[in-house]
Amino acid sequence: MKNETWVVAGQGLSSRIGGKLLVHCFVMMFLGFCGGFVWLIALADNVLHILPMPRFEVPVPDQKELLRNAHVGPLMNAMYVMAMVLLSPRLQFSERQARWFYYAAIVMLWGNAVGYASAVYAPERGLQPIGDWPNLVSYGTFYVAVIGATITTGICLTNALRAARR
Repeated sequence: MKNETWVVAGQGLSSRIGGKLLVHCFVMMFLGFCGGFVWLIALADNVLHILPMPRFEVPVPDQKELLRNAHVGPLMNAMYVMAMVLLSPRLQFSERQARWFYYAAIVMLWGNAVGYASAVYAPERGLQPIGDWPNLVSYGTFYVAVIGATITTGICLTNALRAARR
């Protein structure tokens, strides 16, 4: 991607770069819907019953709040990145900013998705770097996701302030 066009003057991110980032967003939306489906099964006391199919007992973790987070978290992050992509023409990224934004947004999306999913199995919920491996995975991926969110938001805020001063 060295000779890739990252930004188009007056149009924000190039169609290819914006499109690739939106693919990640839609994958996150799908994963969020899957998390919601598991949350729904947990709310129904581990029963999956969609007529005309027979009733199935599906054991899911008894962590309803964390399952809700695994549903809502990826959806919210995907919508946040989608909004930033769609606002890129107004934010007028430089090529360097576009590169940082692109990779940081991907880190944010995937870090949060893995963090929310692994937190369901982590006794510490990924809030501290202690305990067993699911907790460490959750903590580590949330940690890098925060770095990605800070970078993307910082770039967008800087450019929004610049645009507001014009």
